[in-house]
Amino acid sequence: MAFFGRKKKKPVAMSSASIITPGTAIKGEMRCDDNILINGEFEGDIFSQAEVVVGKTGRVFGNIQAQKLLVSGEFHGNFIGEVIDIMPYGKVYGDVKVNNIVIEPNAVFEGETKIVSGRVTADNHMTDVHISQPKKLGY
Repeated sequence: MAFFGRKKKKPVAMSSASIITPGTAIKGEMRCDDNILINGEFEGDIFSQAEVVVGKTGRVFGNIQAQKLLVSGEFHGNFIGEVIDIMPYGKVYGDVKVNNIVIEPNAVFEGETKIVSGRVTADNHMTDVHISQPKKLGY
């Protein structure tokens, strides 16, 4: 039996992730539109339009600009983005400029936090923060 007029399914767009595996050490600058997972060691600046995850075995030394940063390993540097989430036993040493910060029990955070409302963007040198489209806070 034939089905006439049946619509073809559109392929689902899948996002990809850049992965640095345990035992890998990279030095330099990384720019990525998608997610980044670091389980090895990275030294330098990271610019991502999505999420950066520093896994349990991951260590990052440098600055990160991304939409979200999730730290289960160790991060030494400054972060500019919308959300930082420091997981249990995750360690962050540096300053952050974000909309929201989550620090789980047994996490370590040593640095300064600047909480801002609106979308956080920074220039390529990570020095100036610009706020655009302030968020409505519903209380």
